[in-house]
Amino acid sequence: MPTNGSKRILILGGGFAGLDAAQQLEKIFSKDDNVEITMVNQDNYLIFTSMIAEVVASSIDAKHIVIPIRECLSKASFKELEIRDIDLEKKVVAGYHFHSSEVFKLEYDYLILALGSMTGYHGVPGAEDYSFPLKNLSDAMILRSHVIDMFEYADLETDPELRRRLLKFVVVGGGYTGIEVAAELNDFVHSSRRFYKNIKADEVKVLVVDPGTRIMHEMSEGLADYGLNLLRKRGMEFLLQTRVKGVAEDRVEFQDGNHVETKTTIWAAGTSPQHVVGQLPCVNERGRIEVNEYLEVLNYPGVWALGDCAQVPDAKTGKPFPPTAQHATREGKRVAYNVAAAVKGKDQNKKAFKYKTMGMLAPLGHRSAVAQIMGLKFSGFFAWFLWRSIYLGKLPGFDRKMRVAIDWFLDMFLPRDIIQLKFLMRPKQSPPSDQ
Repeated sequence: MPTNGSKRILILGGGFAGLDAAQQLEKIFSKDDNVEITMVNQDNYLIFTSMIAEVVASSIDAKHIVIPIRECLSKASFKELEIRDIDLEKKVVAGYHFHSSEVFKLEYDYLILALGSMTGYHGVPGAEDYSFPLKNLSDAMILRSHVIDMFEYADLETDPELRRRLLKFVVVGGGYTGIEVAAELNDFVHSSRRFYKNIKADEVKVLVVDPGTRIMHEMSEGLADYGLNLLRKRGMEFLLQTRVKGVAEDRVEFQDGNHVETKTTIWAAGTSPQHVVGQLPCVNERGRIEVNEYLEVLNYPGVWALGDCAQVPDAKTGKPFPPTAQHATREGKRVAYNVAAAVKGKDQNKKAFKYKTMGMLAPLGHRSAVAQIMGLKFSGFFAWFLWRSIYLGKLPGFDRKMRVAIDWFLDMFLPRDIIQLKFLMRPKQSPPSDQ
């Protein structure tokens, strides 16, 4: 980064929170050449994660839910690096470039930490090795190819019991992510089964496992029960109040001693902080960065944190704000305002972050959903239409909106793609060659 006396603002993370902060800072300092804004992210695109389950189910093309970060920035510069170290005392960040295997050091005057989170396995034995996470685009593509591979394998198998194990898909986690992927997957596997003549309908099953007493605990109890009953009618199974003890290549074991035999375990049971965030001296026992109501990192002037990696206090409830996209985008705008106040030497103008959740929506597949918006509750087709309308509007870029809208339109009339991309699958051990 140039050292010409300019004020250097460094943003780590290119998700919803980081990108909104960068774009807002661009507007504020659009005519100020003495302020340099740099964003760093390990990928050069933003994933619209709210639609990632539909990539698994082949209802949306994977490329249509990713947005090039460089297209979203005008004044700010972008660097594709994996953050390896953050020195808050020396104000230096070390980033690793995969292709060159080189480490680049970036100095800053003001730092915004928006590094998000990673899949949290919570110490469950075998979960990281044998389950499929669903955090990024490659996770979705790998899972999709694996599901199709299970159908191809099952179509060749003559043992009905083995076919059932191959076609049992277990989703660990009954929150929004788990239910969304389970519902979309249920639609996908049952609509795809007709292409496999040796597979019977009762051999295909999607199972959701959750330690809670109900699914989608963030949603109202009535809507959660509606979703549970609806998905059960579509043939899905649920194991509630059940904790996972371990995951193996061919089974999921539960703490009550029971187990389910399966070749596909999908892990949607929460998140954990990025490793580089967990090494910072300002994180709490949960591994999240402690900030005040201005999103300032405690005891480190000139550093702000937001999004999934931060614990942002809600003055009204005394609890942290939930790590959702709607909060992250608002936090990004507030951080940008407060950083600008600090750059201009007007700390007295900074504002606390305040936000009331507008609502929650959860798609249930098969043109149905549940929604809770401004105290009003909706379910069924109207909630599904509402979900698609709202999220299509939030999708950045007119071209992406058009592509996703066309995907959705075609999905109503055309069969879903079952092409298996083997180069995206996990490597398997080759059979021994004949001597």
